[in-house]
Amino acid sequence: MEQRASRSTFVLVHGSFVSSWCWRDVVSELQRRGHRAITLDLPAHGADRTPAERVTMSDYVDAVRRVVEAQASPPILVGHSIGGMICAGVAESAPTAVAAIVFVAGLLPPSGSTPMQAVTEFDPNYLAQVVWAPDRRTAWISPEGVRDFPCALCPAAIVDEVVRRMTPEPVAPYEAPLVTSEARFGIVPRYYVETLRDRVVPLSMQRAIQARAGFRRVLSLDTDHFPALSAPMDLAACLDAVAADVPELH
Repeated sequence: MEQRASRSTFVLVHGSFVSSWCWRDVVSELQRRGHRAITLDLPAHGADRTPAERVTMSDYVDAVRRVVEAQASPPILVGHSIGGMICAGVAESAPTAVAAIVFVAGLLPPSGSTPMQAVTEFDPNYLAQVVWAPDRRTAWISPEGVRDFPCALCPAAIVDEVVRRMTPEPVAPYEAPLVTSEARFGIVPRYYVETLRDRVVPLSMQRAIQARAGFRRVLSLDTDHFPALSAPMDLAACLDAVAADVPELH
């Protein structure tokens, strides 16, 4: 018989170019499975009106940490893409406030490195779809790039919605190094959900992150870069499995 996870609280952190809406189907499925799921719009994304040119990585980390610390007990943090790096920053600043981190196709460059250094390992064909603002302080992805790369396996209606609701991405957070330590980030249980047909964060890069950082468990999804949109029920099942495994919750 399948083991059912006890009720857990998840805080879901979106990645670049989108906002909290991208988690809606995952939230519904987690709730159906008996969990709580909380989302937020990062600064300058979605309903948050912070000017994009003013946003820093510290602003991202602080926004997520406020949500985490508002919970009655430590939640499981879930970070998609650069959201994984944001979650790592939260764990470094407040390790006892986090029950575990789940990286979904997540970025985690070596301590002291920047997300921009990690981006150089992306598919050059994907990077060619980046559209820069004149001052190069924000960027977004062309509609063709959305369809062919992060959302390659998403239904056409979802691709259209991503394009319509796309948020220009602040560049400054990508230029900020993230420093993590074994004494703080290192004590938080970590999980990785790898995306096998990812055309943004290549599987080879995901596997290198896994080998370097070490994870309590790795789960695999046969999806594109956006399983929250292309396979939300499968992603929710992975998160349910994590909730059943986190030692602090049992």
